[in-house]
Amino acid sequence: MESNPILRTENLCHVYSAGTPFELTAVRDVNIEVHAGEVLAIIGHTGSGKSTLIQHLNALIKPTSGRVLYEGRDINESKDSIRAVRGNVGLVFQYPEYQLFEETVYKDIAFGPKNMKLGAQEIDRRVREAAGFAGVPEELLERSPFELSGGQKRRVAIAGVIAMMPRVLVLDEPMAGLDPAGRRDIMENIMGYHRETGAAVVIVTHSMEEAARYAGRMIVMDRGSVAMDGAPEEVFSHGEELRAMGLEIPEMTKLQIELQKLGIELRGTVYTLERMRDELLRLERGRRRA
Repeated sequence: MESNPILRTENLCHVYSAGTPFELTAVRDVNIEVHAGEVLAIIGHTGSGKSTLIQHLNALIKPTSGRVLYEGRDINESKDSIRAVRGNVGLVFQYPEYQLFEETVYKDIAFGPKNMKLGAQEIDRRVREAAGFAGVPEELLERSPFELSGGQKRRVAIAGVIAMMPRVLVLDEPMAGLDPAGRRDIMENIMGYHRETGAAVVIVTHSMEEAARYAGRMIVMDRGSVAMDGAPEEVFSHGEELRAMGLEIPEMTKLQIELQKLGIELRGTVYTLERMRDELLRLERGRRRA
């Protein structure tokens, strides 16, 4: 991981309806970093400030106070800096399929690259490449997006952001409402984009299992502030604190706790099915040698 973050916030605050009886501080003095090439999960209970936070990362909303910096530059200092960051920090909203509006899937995916004033050949290359990353079959490109299934629409919407080839891809609950197979497929597509391009990926999720499986680092939000920032193993070791914030630890970590009550000790904090399998196989091999 690079020592200098590609994206960071400095004392970020956002207040809705300031000066009115409905005033609400959604984000309070937040300092986070996103490093090039990492996969970062942002987790927190509903109302913890996750969605408000990420909308600042490409200048969709402006801070009440504090700054957001992309490669050391304040993204809100000018119209040019806002335009530049939106080409480099792509944001996929929750239920992004409701943002589709073009006549064909191809045109929807091409919308962002066209706004970037790219040539027709480059737009075509990006559309087809992004469709591949998002798992959109080529035969769907000339169909209306409104004829597609919910899962297919989700993929088209994600492809539309990927087509801008952002260096940071930010996704707000990208698998919300999908069945487990659909969730897994879309996450694998997103991880494919990450591996192929080296882009940083920021995932906002309620699913501890998804955060544990894909993220190398996690930020826990609570009441508008950063409560924890660290590797999944470190974060999940604070089970009681997470529960106090209305969050649950992964099922495999719960199982580890139950095994510990039976005198079965596993190494470190176990939070994925694969890690649990490996630890149990290790114990079994040790038992056979004994």
